[in-house]
Amino acid sequence: MLLELATGGTQLVDQTEEADRKVRLALERNRVLGRGLKVGKSFRVEGADGTAWYGIVSVGPRSVEIAWLDYGRDRCMDEMLAAGGAFPRPLIDRLVRHHDALEELSEALA
Repeated sequence: MLLELATGGTQLVDQTEEADRKVRLALERNRVLGRGLKVGKSFRVEGADGTAWYGIVSVGPRSVEIAWLDYGRDRCMDEMLAAGGAFPRPLIDRLVRHHDALEELSEALA
């Protein structure tokens, strides 16, 4: 306990719990929204240095606007998606479908 307080361990635990809470809420919101591209849906992109989370802000006929979400424990951003912006719809559609498939698999194995 003293070591934890001296090293700021309590703050790290709080940040980890908050990150986990945000991810749980995002996944629950995704379950309600269903599969595919939908405003408000979140998805993650795995990278070499961590997991980056993004949220869908708007969906147009040719592009999808996304925003980086501070959901991960490591505050990682994808190299190409960076802090978000408008991207071609087919690209974001593939990322969301990949995320949906991994979540479906995870639920099936639980």
